[in-house]
Amino acid sequence: TKLFNVQNNDYDFLAKISNPNTDYGSDNVEYELTFYNASGQQISSKIGSFYILPGQTKYVTDLPLRFEQPVSRADFKIKSVDWEKLDPLAANGVSLLVKNASFVQVNQPGVFARAGGEIFNGSDFDLNKVDVMAVLLDQAGLPIAVSKTEIRTFLARTTRGFEVTWFAPFVGQTNRVDAEATTNVFENSNFLRTYGGGEKFKQLY
Repeated sequence: TKLFNVQNNDYDFLAKISNPNTDYGSDNVEYELTFYNASGQQISSKIGSFYILPGQTKYVTDLPLRFEQPVSRADFKIKSVDWEKLDPLAANGVSLLVKNASFVQVNQPGVFARAGGEIFNGSDFDLNKVDVMAVLLDQAGLPIAVSKTEIRTFLARTTRGFEVTWFAPFVGQTNRVDAEATTNVFENSNFLRTYGGGEKFKQLY
């Protein structure tokens, strides 16, 4: 996990999550973020959620986060997972390939940097929504900034471009862009061609 101080009391949170189970994923992983100041006192907390596929490792971000005072750390805790067994076609039938990811420092008024690239929908499904995450990594492979966007109505076998912008300077020298495109295959409404089905159970942590 990583908490980025964007500017003043504005922050971005990033986590990298791995699901080692190759049969079960979840369309609703609930998490809690708890924020503390430099004295170790709790400032606030919030609940969020994300989806994850069987065997998937993915980025999860929560942004923007705004506070009345500086934040020193954020604790991340998984609260519950609604597990669902996926049909192999659902788990493997959607292919989203990121190509030509690049970064440029702009240094214009109101715009510090941009990252972008292309995504190829290599599946036979037209997708309603694709989530795109761009994480900037330094020479040591550590994250120094994060941003996200989404693509709507992504047709099968087509390529779409994406771009994200950072408005405030961040600390560190960008070595490469780690861009990731995912879609929630658990939601039938996300497939513009009807699809789905699965076996559900719930396990609380």
